[in-house]
Amino acid sequence: MTDEQRRLTFLRDNVEHLEEEKNTLESLLYTVQTASEEDAAEIFRRLRSGGDVTAVAQQVLAGRLLSEVRGESTSSWLSRSGYSDSSQSSQSPVSNLRLEYYEQLMRTIAASREEETSEITKRIRNGEDVSSILAAAKTKSLVQPLPSAEADVTPGIEAEYSGRDKTFGMVKGTGTPSTAPETTFGRLREVSTPLLGQPWTTVTDDEDFIEHLLGLYFAWQHCFFQSFPEKLFREDMAKGGTEYCSRLLVNAILAAGCLLSRRPEARRDPSDSRTAGLDFFEEALRLLADVDTSSLPTTAALYLICHVDGTRGRLSSLWLFSGRSSRMALDINLHLRNDRTPADHLTGEAYVEEKARLHAFWGCFISDQVTSFTLGRLPQIPTSAVTVDLPPVDPKEDAEEWCAYDIDRPRKPSNRSTTFNQVAALSKIVNSTLQLFFAPTVALCGNKLLEEYAKYTSWYKALPSIVSTIDDGTPHVLCLHMYYHAAVLLLFRPFLKATFTKSPVSPREVCRQSADAISKIFAQHRRLYDLAGIYTFQVHCLLTACTIHIINVPALSSTSYLTAACNNFQDLIHRNEWATGSLNIIKGLVQKWNIILPLDAETALYRNAHKTSDFSFGNESQAQIYRPEKRSHFLNPSTQVMQKRQRLAPRETREQPTNYLFAPFPNHPAPLLGPVHTSTSADTEHNDELNKVAQGLDGLSFGDDWFDPFMGYQGDEGTVS
Repeated sequence: MTDEQRRLTFLRDNVEHLEEEKNTLESLLYTVQTASEEDAAEIFRRLRSGGDVTAVAQQVLAGRLLSEVRGESTSSWLSRSGYSDSSQSSQSPVSNLRLEYYEQLMRTIAASREEETSEITKRIRNGEDVSSILAAAKTKSLVQPLPSAEADVTPGIEAEYSGRDKTFGMVKGTGTPSTAPETTFGRLREVSTPLLGQPWTTVTDDEDFIEHLLGLYFAWQHCFFQSFPEKLFREDMAKGGTEYCSRLLVNAILAAGCLLSRRPEARRDPSDSRTAGLDFFEEALRLLADVDTSSLPTTAALYLICHVDGTRGRLSSLWLFSGRSSRMALDINLHLRNDRTPADHLTGEAYVEEKARLHAFWGCFISDQVTSFTLGRLPQIPTSAVTVDLPPVDPKEDAEEWCAYDIDRPRKPSNRSTTFNQVAALSKIVNSTLQLFFAPTVALCGNKLLEEYAKYTSWYKALPSIVSTIDDGTPHVLCLHMYYHAAVLLLFRPFLKATFTKSPVSPREVCRQSADAISKIFAQHRRLYDLAGIYTFQVHCLLTACTIHIINVPALSSTSYLTAACNNFQDLIHRNEWATGSLNIIKGLVQKWNIILPLDAETALYRNAHKTSDFSFGNESQAQIYRPEKRSHFLNPSTQVMQKRQRLAPRETREQPTNYLFAPFPNHPAPLLGPVHTSTSADTEHNDELNKVAQGLDGLSFGDDWFDPFMGYQGDEGTVS
């Protein structure tokens, strides 16, 4: 026998084996579809008890499981099921279903990206059912790794440290299996004690004021993050339940609502905006100090606490509370998918619990990316650890009306379910970008950046029509678009000096377009809702756009957008400390780069020059830079001409390292260009090793002529006097 004959024999045997196995599994599927409830329940019981799928199918096929099969021979059962004869098989429901699935699979493969196609192939080789592959493709979760099968492990010393009766299971537990909390689908189910006849907060007993703050939060901020289901929260709050509500969560929500309120009672000192929500916030911290177990309400509350603390410029606390929320979500396995019972088969209490878990995880995940995005840090939750599906879209929830609470505006469909789904999907891409920048495993190259950019553009092109436009959009839809453009700007901003050698995409032009888009969306929010509902993330996105507007001055559009942004910040400083910090950042960059601002932009920037703040975005060494006195205006054209000529003068010659990357925020490290991972890798001005990596980047060319010398900005190497 030749090698070719042996190869063909081997392939034929494998094909026959696979065909036999496929027919066996299809017979099991058909049996489940047509069997009685009792028989189907017996099959499910055996499968859930850890029985091998093929073995159970063979038992069914042999007539050793179902009562209706016991009286029949295998051949007669196969004949009735449509498998004994090829002509009958082609007409069976299972065969028709299989053909339809395969056709859908082929169409999916044809329309998928390369990484998705590879994942489909991997899943097919691992024996995953075609229908589940199609479901994963539909929910855009193909690239999520599948969890391995649970192995039987004999309890040992590790079990003594795995109890959840202590914080995060990091200390030795004292519970026994009989006293451990009940679990559902192998995950922790929270123990809740009803709150009977006791107030949710001790700060106030004014129910109208509490409802006012809740209404503000749910209308303007919750629809973007949705870290818990509003309906379940309100039901629990009304009846005193603590499974989806808690004192901690209530006080955290009320503190966040105070930041959006115009009422003087929302502040401890009615004349000082910096005291907004302080009483609720401090009660939340007091309650948090008594928490020693992980739970869904606490996971959500931690995000809100980090948001409120970050608004006051306490960025270290912002980072710590956000990280604690992420670790708690991981601690109770919110990131893991339940494969024992598919989500579309859940009913009753199990469905409600799974919905709450999905909201808790994806709200936490979105918060993690937004926080890391804002601070320029590595996210806590890598997508490689996430197997839970994206939050499903509920058309009924989308159709519910959204009300612009506390202002007179027409009601409109909320579209909040689709928004939540799309924010979560976009956050997965942001996570990928942050991992690429701050935890690279290989040297960065042009193709890597272009692949990452393609993920964003593909996401944007696939947006459902109900959230694809900002015309008359709800605030959360506007914020979704702002998030997208800010993320694209984040991707390309460090590479403003670079050009792609094999692509016409220009990082400079993409960043300019993204910055303009952010300013237009913010202006749209003001046209529709004025200052109502603006919170820190929107303000930060606008500040991100300003880093590009500044270096494009004196272009008319950039000047106009920068002026509008400064006026927006000035209008917000009485209610949002982040706006004051943003103005400090812009003043610092203008002085650092010696930029001559047009009169309108400078007037807007220094309109409230007397307003000072301790908000310095975490960089105390440059605190004085952010509080300059207003510079004198240029009184005559000749003075301005002299300023321009001075800026065009050559700089003093001196030995300085090349600064390849543009990282304007004082507290943001520049991305790593490769797996350097040293304690000085973020210092791009003095890291020779990083410079060597940059010189060899494939597909990227760094030049020195991307700026207009009139601006006075020539990289962070120095400034022109």
